[in-house]
Amino acid sequence: MYGSAVRTRHGSPVLRSGFIIPMTIRRRCRQIAELFLVYLGLAFIPLLPRKMAVCLARLLGRAAFIFAAQLRGIALANLDATFGSDLSQADKEKIAIESFRTFALVLTDLFWFALNGKRRIAANLTFDASYDYYFKTSPVIVVAGHIGNWEVLGQAMALRGAPTLSVAAPLDNPYVDRILTYLRKTSGQKVVFKEGAVKMLLRTLYDGARVGLILDQNTLPEDGGEFVALFGLPVPMSKAATTLSERTNAQIVLVYAVQDGDNRYMAYAHPVEPSSGRTMTQTIADAMEVVIRKHPGQWLWMYKRWKYIPSGHSGAGFPFYARRVDGGGAKDV
Repeated sequence: MYGSAVRTRHGSPVLRSGFIIPMTIRRRCRQIAELFLVYLGLAFIPLLPRKMAVCLARLLGRAAFIFAAQLRGIALANLDATFGSDLSQADKEKIAIESFRTFALVLTDLFWFALNGKRRIAANLTFDASYDYYFKTSPVIVVAGHIGNWEVLGQAMALRGAPTLSVAAPLDNPYVDRILTYLRKTSGQKVVFKEGAVKMLLRTLYDGARVGLILDQNTLPEDGGEFVALFGLPVPMSKAATTLSERTNAQIVLVYAVQDGDNRYMAYAHPVEPSSGRTMTQTIADAMEVVIRKHPGQWLWMYKRWKYIPSGHSGAGFPFYARRVDGGGAKDV
């Protein structure tokens, strides 16, 4: 009756009878499917023993590496761009697989820690002695990256009585976004969305509290970022932490929680001090690179971190997906 689907040159599914499936219907179907998976995860994963939950995450991560060809290609291209001939192809694939497994565990743990979260987090995350500085200092600007498990770390800090006001970008699926935001807040963590966040961040710091920012994302100069060097290649990074620190005199602290050999997490906190001849944003990038080099398999390598080539750069060494930035925009190389 309806015929089979084909695609136009713009990529939109079209039925052979001439009917086009509206984008809104496809988006709504995808959102419903995602919501179903979230509810399934909430019903099933928290009931698993810890070892089984970790095993599930490892299997999901391995499957994603095998079947998500586009993400696998991005991860390996990033590793080629950053490590070059210093690592063999086998070593790069090993890091990429671990990266997929790390991200799968972040998602799995969002559900697993939803049940008896306080007890489970206390049993599965340890604060290193370096964290004493964070707990004893305020105001503080917490900077983090997609290293280890940034989600459980935010919850653990809140449960220790030192929550951060974290800035989050809303997900494309508003139904899933509400659930994940609720899970983050159950431990006492505070979340504010990106739009209009500056005033609230400043007010929080002036009150002597703590704010949290994830900075290993692409923020172009016209959006408040600056190009810094990461693994020898320029990437755009938000100057938000630097600007907030200059206006409030708050200390910047790099935090991260990485997996240990017993499927638990160890959390670290290191103050970021100004470095002569380097901007504070570059100093933050340098500190992050040190951590990534120490724990390469626990960083999100499948993200297009080297997406933009700044004006004046030849583009040599950039991954295949990079686009050149000219004037106020970006274009394919």
